[in-house]
Amino acid sequence: MKNHILVINNNLEDIEKIKNILGKVYRITIVKSTQKALEVVKDDTPDLVLVDISLIRISEDEFIKIIKKNKKLYKIPIIFIAASLRYKDEELNMELGAIDFLRKPIESEIMLKIIKLNLELKNYIKDFEYRIHERNNRIEDLKNALILSLYELVECRDSHTGEHVKRTAKYVEILTEELVKEGIFKEILTKEYVKDMIRTALLHDIGKIGIDDATLLKAGSLDSDEFEFMKLHTTLGAKALQKIIDEIKEENKFLNIGKDMAHYHHEKWDGTGYPKGLSKLDIPLCARIMAVGDVYDALTTMRPYKEAFSHEKTVEIILKGKGTSFDPNIIEVFEKIHIKLKVEKEAMNK
Repeated sequence: MKNHILVINNNLEDIEKIKNILGKVYRITIVKSTQKALEVVKDDTPDLVLVDISLIRISEDEFIKIIKKNKKLYKIPIIFIAASLRYKDEELNMELGAIDFLRKPIESEIMLKIIKLNLELKNYIKDFEYRIHERNNRIEDLKNALILSLYELVECRDSHTGEHVKRTAKYVEILTEELVKEGIFKEILTKEYVKDMIRTALLHDIGKIGIDDATLLKAGSLDSDEFEFMKLHTTLGAKALQKIIDEIKEENKFLNIGKDMAHYHHEKWDGTGYPKGLSKLDIPLCARIMAVGDVYDALTTMRPYKEAFSHEKTVEIILKGKGTSFDPNIIEVFEKIHIKLKVEKEAMNK
C-alpha cells in the first residue's frame, strides 16, 4: 500500500510539479488551504504532510497547533516548502512543528529523498515504540504473576489471611482513589505509584508465612508472647520482599512500595505502633493508607476469638484514632466515603 502524502499548496506551478514527482510513488491528496486540510485529516490520516509555509503563516499556524494537540495526528511528519529560509526562520518553523524543509525551486531528487527519509524515520519510531510497548506489557505481566504467586502462598498458608488481604487491597484502592480525586498527597500519589500500591497491597501480610501454625491459626486470643511473635510478620514480610528486590535489581520500584506496606502497616501516627515506632510523615504514605484499610477489615470480620463489629462501631473506633493511630488527612477522607467500604465488603462476602 502506498504511503499517503497530504499536500497543502495553492501555487498551481508547485502543485503540478509535486504531482509529477510524487504521483507514481505515493498516494497524494492536494488541498489549497489549511482549513480544507483539517477536513481531510479527520477521515483520511496522512503519513506525511507537505505544506507551503506561506499558508501556515496566513492561518497563524492554527493548523499546526490542532495537529500537534491531536493524539491520532501529532506524530505525523510535517515538511515545510519555502522560497527562502534564513536560520531564524528555520528555528521558528521548528517551533511550529516542522521536522524538515524543502526550498523552492523544488528539485525532484531532493524532494523524494527527504520524504523517503522522513517516512522511514517515522516507521522506525513507530516500530521502536511498539517494541517498547510490548516489553512494558511483558514486564507488567511478570509483575502481576509475581504478586499473584506470592498472594497464593499466603492464601494456601491461611485462608483467613488470604481473604483479608484481598478485601484490604480493595479498601486501599477506594481510599486512594478518593485521595487522588481530592488532590491530597498529589506529589506522591502519581499514576504509577497508585497503580503499584494497589496491586502490591495483596502482599502486606506476606510475612505471616513465617509465623508458625500454632500462633497463626490459634482459635483463641494470643497471649503476650504469641502476640510479640505475631508482630514479627511485619519484619519477616519486609525481609522476604527485600530479597526479591535485591535479585531483580531492575524494575523493582513496585515491590519497594509493597515492602513498605508489609513493614510499616502497623505503625501509628503518634509513634506507638510497631515494628519501628515511626510517627507521622516518617511512616510511608502507602503504609498509612493501608493501616486504615487493615483495621477496618480486622474489626468488621469475625474470627474464632471475636465477633465482627458493625460497620457503624468500626467507623466510630477509626474516627477516634484520628491523629493518634491514623493520619488525620486520610481519616477525613475515610469519614466521607466509609460507606463505600461497607458496600465493597458486602459485595465480596456474597
